[in-house]
Amino acid sequence: MKSLSIGKASQDAGLFLKREAGLVVPIALLFTGIPVALLLQAIPPSLRRVGAGEAATTQAELPSIALLLLFLCPILVLGGSLATYALALRPGISVGEALRHGFRRMPVALGAALLMGLALAVPLLVFGALSPAAASGVLLICALFLSARLLPLNAVVADRPVGAVAALRESWMLSRGHMARLLAFVVLISIPIMIAQLVGQTLLGLVGFALGGKDMAQQAGDVGAALALSLGQMVMIVMTAFIYRQLNAARS
Repeated sequence: MKSLSIGKASQDAGLFLKREAGLVVPIALLFTGIPVALLLQAIPPSLRRVGAGEAATTQAELPSIALLLLFLCPILVLGGSLATYALALRPGISVGEALRHGFRRMPVALGAALLMGLALAVPLLVFGALSPAAASGVLLICALFLSARLLPLNAVVADRPVGAVAALRESWMLSRGHMARLLAFVVLISIPIMIAQLVGQTLLGLVGFALGGKDMAQQAGDVGAALALSLGQMVMIVMTAFIYRQLNAARS
């Protein structure tokens, strides 16, 4: 079995982004940054400060526009993500072709995500009956494990004409023997993305505060966090695409 090189994937991703930034950055901003920013803007500040015990009583106060965005946001983000995978994995494809391909393959990705959710629900229900704290710990461990073993999932969905079950099975097979490196990649790339969100939120929040006070600071900070998230996710997707290429070549 060939060794997986995260460093090589990072180098390949960097070259791709340098060459194709004009294609992938607009997709990241249009299908992740803007929808997430709009969703954050639509959620009233009062609901953001609600504690866990108050959530049930205030849920009905969520504005209808926020409910609509809660439905549309994941669809746009997933479609844009699959389009980015298509651009990274299919040289010469146009942006329009990548977007059409991404949204056409989206039902498969949603089906796979639903199956993953059902798989996570089983241990959550079992341990939740014993202890909520135990359930949270088990959920975190399972989520980390699946995030590594199924890291190539959306790359498989974007690259191959397979269904949800076959995509899950193929992703599981591709990642076999590479669990430690894939888990390290997931953890290490998540940290700078979170830091970038905090920096983006803080910097634009300060600008907003200087221009319009506390309310403007909140709105500008939301935009900064959303934009940082979209660009960080873009980098992660492109790196995952090149990791998938290595895993796929190792099996050939």
